[in-house]
Amino acid sequence: MKATLIDAQGVSMRLSGKDLAAQLPGEGFFWLDVVNASRDEISSLASALQLDAELSAWLPRFGKAARFKASPQYLCMSGWADAGTHGVVEGHLLYSRAWLITVFDGAATHLDAARERFRELAGTIAAHPDYAPLLVLHELVTGFYPRLEQADELLDKLEEQIFLKPAAAQMVSLADLRRQLSSLHRLLVPLRDRVSSAAASIGGVPCISAEVWPSFQSFGERLVDLVELIDAYRQRTGEAMEGYRASLSNRQSEQINRLTIISWVFLPITFLTGYFGMNFNWAINELLATRDAFLLLGIGLPLLSLALTLLLFKSLGWVGTWRRKKLQSAAAAGVRGLGAVPRATAGHEEGRPGAAGRPADREG
Repeated sequence: MKATLIDAQGVSMRLSGKDLAAQLPGEGFFWLDVVNASRDEISSLASALQLDAELSAWLPRFGKAARFKASPQYLCMSGWADAGTHGVVEGHLLYSRAWLITVFDGAATHLDAARERFRELAGTIAAHPDYAPLLVLHELVTGFYPRLEQADELLDKLEEQIFLKPAAAQMVSLADLRRQLSSLHRLLVPLRDRVSSAAASIGGVPCISAEVWPSFQSFGERLVDLVELIDAYRQRTGEAMEGYRASLSNRQSEQINRLTIISWVFLPITFLTGYFGMNFNWAINELLATRDAFLLLGIGLPLLSLALTLLLFKSLGWVGTWRRKKLQSAAAAGVRGLGAVPRATAGHEEGRPGAAGRPADREG
C-alpha cells in the first residue's frame, strides 16, 4: 500500500501502511490518498474516521456501478483516472468537512498535479474545504487528454497509411484503439449521467457550498465534453476501419482490372492464332507460301492487333492510369499533411474550465 497525506498547510508526507490511522493529523483539514490498500487497512482507516458500515464496505470495493451520493455529512463518488501504460484505474472519493479520502486500485498519472494544486490552494481550501474534491476531480478529467492526444496522432498516422497502402496490421491497430475507446466510454457515461443530474438539480448538492458550486458545474460540463470527445474518436475510428475496407476493395478491383486489360491484349492474338491453327495446312500452302506474306500476315497482323488494342485503351483513358494514381496519391498526401490538426489538443484547451470553474481562478 502507498499512502500520501497533505495537511492544511500544504505539507505533503508519505505514510507507512502500518497503523495508518495513528498517523493522521489531529486537527485541520487534510487529504489522504491511498493506493492498492487491502480491505483490512481500509477497515482500520474507516474505524479511525468513524465511518459507518456502508461506507467502510464501499471504499475498497471496486468494479461496481458508478456511484454519486451526497448528504450533509459526506460526498462519496466513484471515478476513473488514467494510469498510463496500465490503462485506467478506478478510484473512490469520500469527502467530509474535516478530510478528503481518495482510494485507488492503481497508480493514477495525474494525482501529482492534483497534489501540487492542493498545496497552492491550501489557504483557499482551509476557508472552503469543498474545493478539495473538485480540485481532484478536475485534474482527473485533465489526465485523460494526453491519452486522447495519442489516439489522435495514431489515427492520423493510420489514416495516412490506409490511404497510401492498406495493410492488415492497420486494421488490428484500429480495432484495438476502438476497443480501448469503447471501454473508456462505457466507464465514464454512468458517472457523467449522475454528475450531470446533480449539477442540474435546483437544490444543489448538500455538502457543496454556493461559492464552490460553479466549480462543480464546470466539472460536470468538462465530463460531458470528455465523453463527447471520446465518442467522436470512436466514430472516427469506425470511419477509418470503413475506409480500410473500401481501400482494400478498390485495390482488389484495380488488380481485377489489370488482369482484364492483360486478357484484352492477348484476346486478338489468341483469335488469330486459333484461326490460323485450325486452317494450318491452307495457311502454310496457300496464304503464307511466300516470305513477304508470312511477314505481313504472320507477324504484322498480330502486331497490328496489339497496336489497335493499345489505341483503344488510350481512347478509353486506361493508358497511364497507374502513373496518374501515383501522382494523385503523392499530391493528396501533401495536402493531408498540410491540413493535419491536433484535434485532441484543441479539445483539451477548450475543455479547461474558465474563471467560474477552476478553484485556482477564484482564489483571492
